[in-house]
Amino acid sequence: MTARSYRALVVDDDPAVRSLTIHALAAEGFACDAAADGLRAKALLTITNYDLVVTDLRMPGVNGHALAVDLLEGNRRPVIVVLTGVFEPRLAKDLVVRGVDCVEFKPVRYDLFAAKVRAMTDRRRKDLPDSLFQGCGDAFRRRFSLN
Repeated sequence: MTARSYRALVVDDDPAVRSLTIHALAAEGFACDAAADGLRAKALLTITNYDLVVTDLRMPGVNGHALAVDLLEGNRRPVIVVLTGVFEPRLAKDLVVRGVDCVEFKPVRYDLFAAKVRAMTDRRRKDLPDSLFQGCGDAFRRRFSLN
């Protein structure tokens, strides 16, 4: 059996960044959906439960800060990562204090970024009850110390 595939939503108005992020996350086992703005992301979030949401901050319509705050107030909270070119330490601190899992600043090494968020998502799932992992292979359970 293969390791659990996670669902990710990548929200960025820059098509190149969306593509690079999706490609890197797919290499780490994520099945990805994409949105070019927060409004489209909110629509996707009503029909799909995501394990991970990666969002930019500056986007048309609903910005990434508002999207992150909405996600934090939801019942089933995914891992929330802000990937932004907006270098504003006070904003980053505000997001982390509110509960955003990580704020990363562009440019990034997408392969390292994806590995980091995969580990964050694995850690979040490890904290869930074992019953959620029924049907996972033994190799997966050993890899993530679930035994």
